[in-house]
Amino acid sequence: MKSYIHKPLSIKKSELFSKNKIFAPSRHKQLIIKNSSVETLSNLVELGTTSLNIGKNKGYYQYIEIGDINTTTGGISYKIVKSIDISSASVSKIQKDDILISTVRTYLGGIGIVTSTDKNLVATKALIVLRKMKKDISKYYLFGILRSKFFIDQVSMILNASMYPRMEKEYFDRLIIPFPTQKHNDNPKDVEKLVSLITQNIIDKEEQIKFKNQLIDIQIEKELKDNQKSTSLKYSYPKLSDLNTTKRLDTGLFIPKYKEVINYIIQYKNSFNFLRNFKFSWTSGSTPKAFISTNSINDNLWIAVADIDYGLFYNKLNFIKLKNHKMGLLKNGDILITRKGATVGKMNMFFTDYVSSAFVNEDIKVLDLKLSLEEKIFCGLFLNSKYGQTQLLSNGSKGTKQGLTNENILNVKIPSFPKEKQKEIAKSYYNKVDALTNISLDNYLTEHKKRNQKLGIFQLNMEIFELKEKLENLVDKIVMDEKIDIQEFF
Repeated sequence: MKSYIHKPLSIKKSELFSKNKIFAPSRHKQLIIKNSSVETLSNLVELGTTSLNIGKNKGYYQYIEIGDINTTTGGISYKIVKSIDISSASVSKIQKDDILISTVRTYLGGIGIVTSTDKNLVATKALIVLRKMKKDISKYYLFGILRSKFFIDQVSMILNASMYPRMEKEYFDRLIIPFPTQKHNDNPKDVEKLVSLITQNIIDKEEQIKFKNQLIDIQIEKELKDNQKSTSLKYSYPKLSDLNTTKRLDTGLFIPKYKEVINYIIQYKNSFNFLRNFKFSWTSGSTPKAFISTNSINDNLWIAVADIDYGLFYNKLNFIKLKNHKMGLLKNGDILITRKGATVGKMNMFFTDYVSSAFVNEDIKVLDLKLSLEEKIFCGLFLNSKYGQTQLLSNGSKGTKQGLTNENILNVKIPSFPKEKQKEIAKSYYNKVDALTNISLDNYLTEHKKRNQKLGIFQLNMEIFELKEKLENLVDKIVMDEKIDIQEFF
């Protein structure tokens, strides 16, 4: 990825003295920018400063911490927390469309925008809140620039030159935001609007991913609970015969949570099957000895454990060109399962729609089920649901480092949902929709939002990465004073 930081090979004596005679490289780096139409961040936006003492206002809150901002996408995870479980007595009151900047993860992309409308929305004081715009510009334009490499490079320069590398409000006087001019386009406001629209499209796709993940869980739970042979679910302590059957004491196979999940599956009217009874094959991965980093989406994809998230979509894409590497080559519809460590049981799936080939390392189990694509997707989604995850994590060993073997995975019970129900559930995750035509600045967001509602999670996520690349290219042209053709970015 392009860098906007110039590292001089030599410095003048006058420059050294102006930097307090400090030779540290971080003090002599320079920001690369050709556009002179800029504003400091402090001149553009006011901070949100409303606080709440939750020690005096007890109850439940939708609480945002630093780690709740996805550094890859800028999306925010919201969780309901009881006031007594929040470590600090004072928190920031948050509202929809606030921009949150992490004080310690800014250089990693810890910048998000609030989409929740919850009235009891609060955040840790370790997040700086940007609220009201001082000038007539879109907050989404600002957010798009803040999420760009250009802004992150500025942050890196400032923080690396600081004794304590932490984002402070005082730095806003030194952080600049570029704006389009007639050098870019005869109508600079159109360029500004385009940045805002692409940013909003990315946000909407992220929200649709969250919604469809929740929908999948609801669909699986409803089908199971609405079709039970018996409504009597009683927990009983394990018997000696149970211990003789499992021959294990180091698992969670006897806890109430596991028993409840298993009972719902066993009592399902249409029966169930063990995963091992499907036709399948395993793919073994290994870490390559050498690779060359690239930014091209056409190169091979290397998937490590850290790239897999519970949402069954790529948390980030790390494209590399592998040298003579054959291990862990994936096929369309393969199910990826992390097999050990803190991330054990995390799920993902691979499709060849956007990347022709990909590889995994040795810490990922790759299951190739000999089923139709919809059936493969359903099995992957079920394994990712609480009914699959409870089985996987209960089957795995509970030693110092929890792990999953092939047998642990194959012991999972899969309910035999009707084919139409499997297809319906799979559609929420994987559903292709034709690209839009006849798009203009006026109808861009409306039409994309309609289309986003139809797309599957996989397609939504992959298009987010494409849009992020478009946005980076657009910001680069603004920074470097290059001509911008609006139509090229639709």
